[in-house]
Amino acid sequence: MEQINELLARANLGTWDSWSMQYRVLAVVIALLVAYWALQVLLPVVLRVLRPFIFLAIILFAVWALFPAEVCSLDILSKIPKLCAR
Repeated sequence: MEQINELLARANLGTWDSWSMQYRVLAVVIALLVAYWALQVLLPVVLRVLRPFIFLAIILFAVWALFPAEVCSLDILSKIPKLCAR
């Protein structure tokens, strides 16, 4: 962290308000490109890892829609206020 602070001090960037419009636009464009790249790389991995949980949530929702009283009779699920508000 000290090295990053030293690099920022050497660059003399200061606060965001002191940046010129060109540097602000450049910073935003670079941040958007990095975010786009991160989404392209990480989203498939996250979805692959979360796929079983998403599948279980869909099944739970379907069972709750058909049998709300039975689902709310389970101790763990009865503590969820939005689920058992009926």
